[in-house]
Amino acid sequence: MNIIRTNIDTTDKKAVYKLTKSESQRVQDVEKGVSLPVDKWALYTEKNNKGEEQTVLAIVSSGMKVSTISKTFIDSFMDCVELMEGDPFSIVITGGTSKGGRQYVNCELDCG
Repeated sequence: MNIIRTNIDTTDKKAVYKLTKSESQRVQDVEKGVSLPVDKWALYTEKNNKGEEQTVLAIVSSGMKVSTISKTFIDSFMDCVELMEGDPFSIVITGGTSKGGRQYVNCELDCG
């Protein structure tokens, strides 16, 4: 595992484990339109069951952990991180159906 970026202290091994290895809910399963205050997050790479490297984003919000490998979601989330420059923020879960008929998940900064 390789942590690319995070807002936690990576010397705290228990915090790293909790964010990267403990059970999480799939972001795709979170109700659309829900606002999640972002408490902790980590963007990291790890090998999947097939032995392939994949990029994963894990987010802890009010004690609930969600994670995703969706590039669309990760790109949007990292845009929020860059814009907020360390200030507290929340995201709203969005998504829909692509032109090809596939379901996708995304997020945007909660400005409400």
